[in-house]
Amino acid sequence: AIERMFDSIIRRTSDPRFPRGCLNTNTSLECPGAGDEITRKIAEGFGRQESAIYRVLRRAQAEGLLRSTIDARALARFFMAVAQGLNVVNKAVADPSVLQDIARVAMTVWGTTDRNGRQKSRTRKRSQSPKR
Repeated sequence: AIERMFDSIIRRTSDPRFPRGCLNTNTSLECPGAGDEITRKIAEGFGRQESAIYRVLRRAQAEGLLRSTIDARALARFFMAVAQGLNVVNKAVADPSVLQDIARVAMTVWGTTDRNGRQKSRTRKRSQSPKR
């Protein structure tokens, strides 16, 4: 689900029919003194995204796909920040391969285990990445 979220962001930001970035990201960057109400709304949006990611991570822990020793809340905050960062980077560097590299490296912190407790990788090998 996290990889799909990153892939969705990359597809959306690479589509010329849509403006670059997301409303929350753009507003937080371009209107830092926008006032308490707007700041609160932006924080709520980021909070909803973090909570959705957290639920995915907790489910992954319950299913044995993510080590139970990983701080799911901190990891959710990290993945939320990466998602926002993809939007920010795309504003200046509209190159999907750059965004794919960021997402690929971010996924290396997943720290998954198989059902037997053995470490396994959730990231695609570079040779398996979509052609650029």
